[in-house]
Amino acid sequence: MSRDTRQWHPDFLKYMDAIINHPNYKGLRIDKKSDGTYKWIATAQSDVGLARIQWCEKKALELGFSIQPGVYADVMLAIHPTKKKVCQICGREMSLYYHYPNSSFLKRLNVIFDGDYTDCDDINDIWDDVIDRGFSKESIAEVLVSAGGLSLDPNVTSKTEIITALEYECRKGNHKCLGPGAMSNFPDRFDGFHTYNRCCRSSQDKGRSKENLKTYTKDRRAYEYWSDGNIHAANLFMGSKFFYGCSADHVGPISLGFVHDPRYLKPMTGSDNSTKRDRLQSEDIEKIIETEARTKVYPMSWYSASIWEYIKAHYGRADNQDLARYRDVLKQNMANFMYILWYIMENTNGKGEQVLADVFLKPKYKYFQYEYEFNEIGEITATHARHFTERSANEFERFVRIAIEAVYDFNNKANRHVSPDLNNAEMSMVRTICGDIVSAAAPGAISAKIRNLMQAVQEREMAHLQQ
Repeated sequence: MSRDTRQWHPDFLKYMDAIINHPNYKGLRIDKKSDGTYKWIATAQSDVGLARIQWCEKKALELGFSIQPGVYADVMLAIHPTKKKVCQICGREMSLYYHYPNSSFLKRLNVIFDGDYTDCDDINDIWDDVIDRGFSKESIAEVLVSAGGLSLDPNVTSKTEIITALEYECRKGNHKCLGPGAMSNFPDRFDGFHTYNRCCRSSQDKGRSKENLKTYTKDRRAYEYWSDGNIHAANLFMGSKFFYGCSADHVGPISLGFVHDPRYLKPMTGSDNSTKRDRLQSEDIEKIIETEARTKVYPMSWYSASIWEYIKAHYGRADNQDLARYRDVLKQNMANFMYILWYIMENTNGKGEQVLADVFLKPKYKYFQYEYEFNEIGEITATHARHFTERSANEFERFVRIAIEAVYDFNNKANRHVSPDLNNAEMSMVRTICGDIVSAAAPGAISAKIRNLMQAVQEREMAHLQQ
C-alpha cells in the first residue's frame, strides 16, 4: 500500500491538524488535495518542498542557527510545540528527542539491571523503573555517563542533567546509544519528521525489517565513508567464527579514511573497541604498515592516500602528540570529502547521486560476485562464485543506497567540532565539477577532477603537519 492510500490513525490526523494550525508554522507551505485534505508530504525538489526549505532557512536565521548541514532538523525540533509526535500507523506518541535505547545499549541495560526494556521505552522511564526496583540512582547514572563519555560526576549530577547531556551527544552524532522517537525528514514532511514513529518503523520501512536490521548497523559502518577495500569480504569476515563473542576492530579506523577489508580487521572485546573509537595508536600503525607490506593490499582509501604516505614517511619520529595530529588531519580530510560529496549531490539538479555512484561505488560491484573463505588473520584462502538468493540479489543496490544516504546523514549529524574547511579555490573547483555534471560531461573527466580536488585538499591539510 502506498503512503498516500494507507489508512492513517485518527490520532495522527488530529496531530496533523494541530500542527498545521499552530502559529509556530505560520507561512510554511502546505497545499490541499481536491477533496480538501492537506498534502502533508512533498518531495524536496517540488515547488512545495523548495518553498518549505526557503521558509526554514529564514526561520533558522531568526532563531540564530547557521545555515549548514543539519540546520533543518535543528529548526524543526526547536519550533515543535510539544516535542512529541503521534505515529501515523498506531497513534502512539513518542518524544522527538533522542530518548530511546538503540540495540547494543538496550542489551547492556537489560543485562546490568535484569530488565526487559524495549527500544521504545523512554530512558527517563527506564531510569525511574531501575530505581523503583531497588537499584541505586548512582548505578543507573554511572551507566549513562559512561555510555556518553560525559564529563559529569554520576554521584552528584541530577537525572535531568545527565539525560539532557547524553541526548545532546547522541542527537549530534557523537554517540549512538540513544535514538529519537521519529527521524528527521524535512522538507518531505510538513512537521519535519517521519510519519511513522520508532514503534512502527521496522514494520513500515522494508529496509528496516528485523531481518535487514541485523546487518543494518554493520552495513552503515562499512559503507558510510565510501571506503576502499574488499568491502563484501570484510562484511563476511566480520560475521565469521573468528569473531564469535567479540567485536570486529578496524586496525585503521574507517572513519579516518582507512579501508574496509578483511586483512585490516582484528577481534577485540566490545569494551576495548568502544574505548579505542577512532584514535590512532602506535601499535596499530605498525600493524598497518606490516600488513600492507605482507599482503600488498593498500590500507587507505584513495581520498586520504597522500596523508597516509606522509604518516608512513614520518612515523618513525612520532610521539603521542603527533599521533593526535595525524588523527585530526585525517578526520578533517574526511569531513571535507563528505562535504564535497554532499555539495555535489545537492547542487546538480538531481544528477550528482547517480554520477558519484557510477564513478566511485559501482567499481566495487565485483566484490559482491563472490563468496570468500578466510584464515584467522583475514587473508582470503578461497574464492567461490556466489549463489544469489532473492534477498542477496539486491545487496549491491542496497549498498549504493546506504552509501548515498550516509552522505546526507554525515552532513546532518556531523560532529560540530569538525566542520568542512574548504578554501575559496577548492570551493570554486567543487562548483566547476557541479557544472560539469549538470552539462553531462564524461564520467572519467569528472572523476579526475574530484581526485585532483581531493589531492589539493590533502596537500593543504598536510601543511598543518609540517608546521
